Amino acid sequence: MILPTQHPRDFALADGRSVRIRPLRAAERATYEAAVYSLSPRSRYLRFFTPIEKMSERMLDQMTQVDGDRHVAWLAVTPDEGTGVAVVRYVRAADNDQSAEVAIAVADDWQGGGLCGELLRQTVDHARLAGLDLLTATTLRENSAAAGVLQATGFAATRGSGIYRELEIRLKARRSG
Repeated sequence: MILPTQHPRDFALADGRSVRIRPLRAAERATYEAAVYSLSPRSRYLRFFTPIEKMSERMLDQMTQVDGDRHVAWLAVTPDEGTGVAVVRYVRAADNDQSAEVAIAVADDWQGGGLCGELLRQTVDHARLAGLDLLTATTLRENSAAAGVLQATGFAATRGSGIYRELEIRLKARRSG
């Protein structure tokens, strides 16, 4: 099933720049890797919860081998499609699982213009259309910007321990009874 959110589209940021948002393709391993390495060390730490100097081949495979169902990811690229500036994804724990974990990274120079919120809204819409019940996100407690944009998109803080904060958004109303 092809969902409306799987078609490429352009998005204008608050500062006038624009990006094209489209599904990440497995063949874009080099583009994804370059996007991760273009993040500042701080942004990489906030995304991966650990300092990342070099991504392993296995990790690159895991991040770029999306199937459009269990693992869904979008890439935001510059209009010439030469540079990846953001990636958002959700991954289900199992094929039949009706919940998924969301992760997002936006290049430092592209933060603050509304791109993160737009990507999260698209992800929530896609997950809802795909029939998921719940999306969760884990952030570091110190990453108040991520928590803020998640909450602005409808996520609510639920729990967390130590350095982690957990947020979730229910996509379907709970049935009473």
